[in-house]
Amino acid sequence: MPILFTEVFKDNVLDPLISLLHTEFTRVPIHHDVEFKPRGSFFLRMIPVSDSIVEQTTEDQIRNYSIVLRFYRKTPGRVDREDNFRQLMNYTDRLKRLIGNNSNYKPSNVYKWHDAKISTINFQPDLEGNEARYQCADALFECTVLI
Repeated sequence: MPILFTEVFKDNVLDPLISLLHTEFTRVPIHHDVEFKPRGSFFLRMIPVSDSIVEQTTEDQIRNYSIVLRFYRKTPGRVDREDNFRQLMNYTDRLKRLIGNNSNYKPSNVYKWHDAKISTINFQPDLEGNEARYQCADALFECTVLI
């Protein structure tokens, strides 16, 4: 008998998170590329990190999902770098509040996740190649999904 397949990471986490982020950050392009691609002077990249099982029963599972949300900001000079850093701090503060206000997320009364949080902010992430042209801030989004 074939199994019923649902793209839980995409349907319950990635797509709803993109939608939620678009409501708050209306002018920030949001991408989820596997490899880094320069996308202009300011954008957000979603990097899926993990999918781990918390508990399994005969009828369902509880899983934890983690995604790095990396803000990119081009920094042409020293003064701009300081302004950009303040701007990155403001964006990450808004992000923490947005996720905190939607920790149990049910848009249109359809369950997506619970216990969501931004567990860490890193203003000095490891950057590779062309990423070093940007000033970045990483926010680790974590949530739990009952499937």
